[in-house]
Amino acid sequence: MSIEQAEARFSRDPFSRFLGMNLVDIGHEHAIVALPYQPEHANAIGPLNGGASASLLNAAGKVAAWTGIDLDQKPNLACVDMTVQYLSAAIEEDVIAEAQVLRRGRDLFFLDVALRSPGGRPICQGLLSYRSPDYAGHTPRLLPRHIRHPEIAHTVSPDDAWLIRGYVEKLAITCQHYSPGRVQMHMPGIETLMDARGQLHDGALASVIDVCGTAAAWSLVPNRDGARGSTIGMQISYTQAAAEAVIADAHVRQRSEEIFFSTVYATTVTSGQLVAMGQVSYRLVEPR
Repeated sequence: MSIEQAEARFSRDPFSRFLGMNLVDIGHEHAIVALPYQPEHANAIGPLNGGASASLLNAAGKVAAWTGIDLDQKPNLACVDMTVQYLSAAIEEDVIAEAQVLRRGRDLFFLDVALRSPGGRPICQGLLSYRSPDYAGHTPRLLPRHIRHPEIAHTVSPDDAWLIRGYVEKLAITCQHYSPGRVQMHMPGIETLMDARGQLHDGALASVIDVCGTAAAWSLVPNRDGARGSTIGMQISYTQAAAEAVIADAHVRQRSEEIFFSTVYATTVTSGQLVAMGQVSYRLVEPR
């Protein structure tokens, strides 16, 4: 295991560089990563996009995990899942994520990650599990099938481009379908969205899941004047790596007044393989 290896791997990560992340501090099973304020990282209503926050949490957690792994001997590295609770908004300010390994098993790491303002105000809290399995020469066993959302009978385009701005536009995410309670979004498999392995970055996948789940909630509110919303929490499971474009498909499963609960699947465009699945809880308050 080597702190120098972890630093080198972070420096080779295209997506972290694309967002402008900086490695502030690193020690054994501990890392601090900063994301300087950039206007294009805002969401459609102003604060830092929830996907950008999740990306920073993910990056800090992975760097902390890497410090306990011999990266020259463990090529099978992957995030298993990530849970994020959004505590407050970050508005036109730098943010800092600090990760600490809570427990390290034989090939699983469990990490606590906190995102805050430079002054210490909590912004979001995350838990992340990361693995570094040794398959001992055998091919990993896979069961690559999942239950899909119902097929869409016809495609509906969004009525305007209000969703595709700021951070969403920076990641080249586009809306493919937009109807009440159902949204599909496309994210390309471009180099800037990849990690050091040449696979889509976990943070990029978290971003498209957050954006798609958010859009699905807003799709049930036809009058946006005066409405305000924010992600409460998000849980993502990463099922396999992908190096190509993906489609995120969000379906609102339940609305309880101002709280919306959405399931989001991210699948590859060409083969339809599931690469990540998420649950997004969103609060959207309409004017009375």
